[in-house]
Amino acid sequence: MIGLKLKLVAIISLLSVIIAITHFVKKNKITIKYAIIWYLSLIVLMIFTAFPEILGWFTSLIGMKLSSNFLFVLLIAFLFIICISLTIIVSEQKEQIRLLIQEISILNSERENKNGKKNK
Repeated sequence: MIGLKLKLVAIISLLSVIIAITHFVKKNKITIKYAIIWYLSLIVLMIFTAFPEILGWFTSLIGMKLSSNFLFVLLIAFLFIICISLTIIVSEQKEQIRLLIQEISILNSERENKNGKKNK
């Protein structure tokens, strides 16, 4: 299966990423809402790294022959979920920017109307 050294390196790497994400959340670089996806992904990977038997069980349950193939499918699924969540974030921000531009335009128009009436 997986050697002890490789298992330790993988767990330390995953813990490092968890610590980095926690640091970004504390510094308000990432909101908790979006960090949850990363935490869930990393926890699942940590479980599969610590207990490779579970990975083997899921692999046989799905009908794949190699655990590494299942791991690649899992990683691609995580990346797909992260891409979808980022797309949602960008779409929401685009809508917020559009609304802000409209509000600023209305405020500028009202201000110009008030200034124009004062000058006349």
